Amino acid sequence: LMQPHREVYGFLAGAQLNLYVAGLTIIAWLASKERKVAPITPLPILLFAFGAWCCVTTYLAIDTDTAAPLLERTLKSLLLAFFVVTIVGTRFRIQAVIWAIVISLGFYAIKGGGFVLLTGGTHRVYGPEDTMIGDNNVLGLALVMLLPLLNYLRVTTERRDLRMALLAVIGLTFIAVLGTQSRGALVALAAGLAVYVARSKSGLIVVAVAAVSIMALPQVLPKNWVERFASIETADQDTSFLQRVQAWRTSTNIALARPTGGGFSAVESNEVAQTYASADSLKAGKAAHSIYFQVLGDHGFIGLAIFLMILGASLFNSAMALAKSRDRPDLWWARQLAVMMQVSIISYIVGGAALSMAYYDGVLIILALTAALYQVVRKPLQEGAPDANIPNW
Repeated sequence: LMQPHREVYGFLAGAQLNLYVAGLTIIAWLASKERKVAPITPLPILLFAFGAWCCVTTYLAIDTDTAAPLLERTLKSLLLAFFVVTIVGTRFRIQAVIWAIVISLGFYAIKGGGFVLLTGGTHRVYGPEDTMIGDNNVLGLALVMLLPLLNYLRVTTERRDLRMALLAVIGLTFIAVLGTQSRGALVALAAGLAVYVARSKSGLIVVAVAAVSIMALPQVLPKNWVERFASIETADQDTSFLQRVQAWRTSTNIALARPTGGGFSAVESNEVAQTYASADSLKAGKAAHSIYFQVLGDHGFIGLAIFLMILGASLFNSAMALAKSRDRPDLWWARQLAVMMQVSIISYIVGGAALSMAYYDGVLIILALTAALYQVVRKPLQEGAPDANIPNW
């Protein structure tokens, strides 16, 4: 998620450190005595089905040369999510994965928030170049999804110094989200806050803080920020929004003409856009700007159906985790995590409606964690079990 080799110079700059770590992890897992079978639950089955369907759509893609590298990247992300479901079977490992996500994306949150404070917000915040979160809009949504995980760690951490540090990172993450100047991320943030307020006992406090912040923001934010965010109210007259609608129509045209879709990034091709043009559709290639229409144009209605079932399965897992842990004092942490993951996923579902990040590995990891959490809460806590006395850090 962080790709630290992109943040250094010298011989490490081009080293694929994630490949080496993944290889060592797989070798260690194969050599271990752990069970080597994924749990038979809907989410891993759907992940496998989606990967298999992507192989079919890539084989039948309009431009196989463009689709093939993107298939390889997507399969790696799906494989990672599948391994999370299979290997992360204890509270300790769930905590470890969450800390890995928080440290990886938190680096860019701290960096982005600090950049906004140092420059007065005169420039947009972008992610690392040549990555899935390089675009300001995608980075903004990724950071919105990070906020609930940061809050989960803050609530469940016993160490006061870590709680204060996490609170500071939450503040910088909020500033970094605003610094991306992404209207989609702002909508996702509003949706996430609404869910958090509805599900949290501290909801009234959040409402009060949010109200004060909204009234204060126009006084401290640069004028161009206020104008950009205010343009959400007139989205139907905004050129950027109208181009998104045109891209959605083109994606729909591709899916209607081809049951398997056009293959990865088909709608971004000028030739494809012209071939499947209709009234008020694209005249030249452009990003889909929606996770739903992105999958629809790439993999057809079957691909979209599987994708939606993956999202539904993750929400089902978190709801079941809440139900299973309701009368278990030892699983209070699981209830907190289930709610925070619901906030994160709903933020993605809402914000992703206007952003192209259907295949982001950070999202797939969070979705996979819902299945891992459900598996953990279904097990009775045994006296002396490895997770019984782990520190809450």
